[in-house]
Amino acid sequence: MSYPISIPLRADLFHAIREHAGEGYFGDKAQAAVNEAVSFWLAALSAPAAHSSATPSPLRDATGTAGTAQATADTTLPHRGYQWKRLFLPDGTLLRTAFRGRTRYAVVEGEHIVCDSQPLTPSAFANLHGCGQRNAWRAIWLRLPGAADWALAHDCRPGRA
Repeated sequence: MSYPISIPLRADLFHAIREHAGEGYFGDKAQAAVNEAVSFWLAALSAPAAHSSATPSPLRDATGTAGTAQATADTTLPHRGYQWKRLFLPDGTLLRTAFRGRTRYAVVEGEHIVCDSQPLTPSAFANLHGCGQRNAWRAIWLRLPGAADWALAHDCRPGRA
C-alpha cells in the first residue's frame, strides 16, 4: 500500500520544489516531482551495483510503488526493453532530457518508457516540456543498466554517421 508521509524538508527546498512544479502550494504536481526525483535518485544509487549484488533494491521503478526488485541482470529477462528504431534499451535504462533549465527523467519499465507513471515515446519524452520540435536522438541522454556514465542517444545509435 502506498500513501503519503511527512518528511522534514528545508524551507528553501520546499519553495524550490513548489516553484518548479508551477504551483502556489505543495499540491499534486509538487508531490509527483518529489516522488519521481527520489525514485530516480535511489535507482541511480543502485545502478552501478546492479551487476555485483544479488540483494533486492527498493524503489527501483519510477512509480514509487512499494516492494522490491532484484538488482541483478541475472534475474531480469534479457528480452525485455524498449526497441527505439535500431537501438534496444534494456529494462531499467534511465533517460534524461533538459529544456530551459528543467531536467526530466524517465525509465524503461518492461517494454515502455515511463515518465510520471505515463508511457511515452522517445519523441514525446523529449518534447514533454519543450517546443515540440526537438530531435529525440539529440535531446535524450541514456544510462544503460550497470553503466556509470550518461551517453547521448545519438551516440548510442547503431550505424550512426
